[in-house]
Amino acid sequence: MTSLNHSITFIVDDDPFVGLLYKKHLSNLGYNNLHHFFSGVECLDNLHLNPDIVLLDHQMSEVNGFEVLKKIKRSNPNATVIMVSGQEDMATALNALKYGAFDYIIKDGTETEKIEEALKRLAMLKSQRPATKSLFRKLLP
Repeated sequence: MTSLNHSITFIVDDDPFVGLLYKKHLSNLGYNNLHHFFSGVECLDNLHLNPDIVLLDHQMSEVNGFEVLKKIKRSNPNATVIMVSGQEDMATALNALKYGAFDYIIKDGTETEKIEEALKRLAMLKSQRPATKSLFRKLLP
């Protein structure tokens, strides 16, 4: 499985406790290039760092998570954005996926485990890509 531990990872949440919780959890998983931003504006101001992974809160002041998500995907289409929200609304989750989020996780007390599972899926997908490309090269003249 491909390691994502050296990926540039943004944590975007206006709640300092939540940001610290995610940062500590990811650090315990071996992630070491973590940046916590307290607003969508702060995140957008730092897109020049080219994040690989973004944990993005949906409900933030100044600019909402959807607007940040759209701007991240325009700036860096390969960035993997995992939207984390307290909203259990199906339309919100579907919109997040429509705008390019890799996953939509509900803040229900188990979100750190769900984030970990999403990152495992991401690592598995990334490890399969080179094999798929190699297979296509062999099949195509």
